Amino acid sequence: MAKAGSAAFTLLTLDGVNLLGAKVKEFAWKPEAVQEDTTGLGDSWIDQTPTGIRRVTVTQTGQYFDTSLNGLHETLAAMPLPAKTLTWSPDGVLLFQARGTLTTGYEVLASNGALTKANVTYTISGALDANGSVIQPAEDHTVTWTSASVDHGAASTLGGTAVQSVTAQAVGITGFVGKVQHAPDAIAWVDLATFANVTAAPNQQSVAVVGTINRYTQFVGTITGTGTIRVAAGLFRT
Repeated sequence: MAKAGSAAFTLLTLDGVNLLGAKVKEFAWKPEAVQEDTTGLGDSWIDQTPTGIRRVTVTQTGQYFDTSLNGLHETLAAMPLPAKTLTWSPDGVLLFQARGTLTTGYEVLASNGALTKANVTYTISGALDANGSVIQPAEDHTVTWTSASVDHGAASTLGGTAVQSVTAQAVGITGFVGKVQHAPDAIAWVDLATFANVTAAPNQQSVAVVGTINRYTQFVGTITGTGTIRVAAGLFRT
């Protein structure tokens, strides 16, 4: 049985803003199928019927009240939030993404003799993607690089979505282009998805992919300029 500790939770971004910087203590997500009570006269048991509508509620608790530039407070203070993308990986392997309008509860907790904390609740009026894979872990880089390859076990034929989060980018970096490549054998690599040039962080992008996605994938990051950039990327297969 696979197990993941807290150190494996290395990705939590909202439109590219790194929320883990506020030291989140707990994180939970709850997908639900909305049901209607259809109990009628003469029924001896309560009857619930799915309406065909789903929702997901996400909560993060115990983090610090972070007022830094592009920090938690600046990102979440205005409510309700417009359409945004919340992306997370609880184990560094699986990738989840909630897309759509976020109605947010943002609670700041001040206590005498203790650090001020903040809790956040998201109710997403959109969709939850739960079948993703991390290709590029959230890491700092200073030069152009190619990630380790990821073996997905088999090819797929229905396309998908490639995603990229740039959470930090030094002013000396004048451009960054990331791409996801795929191969049937981890040797013959070809481009699968190329993201638009990034000139400033935070930045979140998604690129639709059609057709066959081969068994193996990798990420290539091309840096123009000097400095450090922090990037994470993944792939959702349909």
